[in-house]
Amino acid sequence: MASAPHPRKLIRAAAAALLAAPDASTPPVFPTAAKARVYDSRDFPADARIMPVVVVYTGDDVIDPDYRHDGGVRRRFLKLMVECYAVGDDGAEAVDACAFEVENWLHANPTLGNLVEWCTINSTVTAFAETAEVALWTSVLTFDVVYYTQLIEVEGRRPTTVMLGYDPETGIGHEPDYTDVTGAMPDA
Repeated sequence: MASAPHPRKLIRAAAAALLAAPDASTPPVFPTAAKARVYDSRDFPADARIMPVVVVYTGDDVIDPDYRHDGGVRRRFLKLMVECYAVGDDGAEAVDACAFEVENWLHANPTLGNLVEWCTINSTVTAFAETAEVALWTSVLTFDVVYYTQLIEVEGRRPTTVMLGYDPETGIGHEPDYTDVTGAMPDA
């Protein structure tokens, strides 16, 4: 029996889908200069001919000590990392522009399609590396994500239900106010 994907995987996929999805105009307009080159992983085709590129992955995932209820709702704090890559003489400007586009787009979609309570920018760091042929620039954006899970025992399966609730209707006694968003993905 296949297990449900971990909530972090769903959150990464939702952020990547939001950043890669064009609008309905003709020609389509993408949220960032990377267009559809947004990857849900630290692995991406490292080819200087297809830059800019955006990579989405997750870091620390910490359970709020006030919401560690066995069999109940768990509030979690997740670090969502978004890296923008560009090459060339204008690479610094390109990654700065792409990072700002990512920041603005996720600010405009703070619940990642109603998958999390909120997602907000924490920091941005820019780095540079150069070889004989390529000057590679990157901006690493760190977002703080708050989401909830609830452990539900299912015989033979690991519990992986993702629940969404909004303050102040959260915590013990508000379980009926939560929405099950397991497997929910924003329209691409």
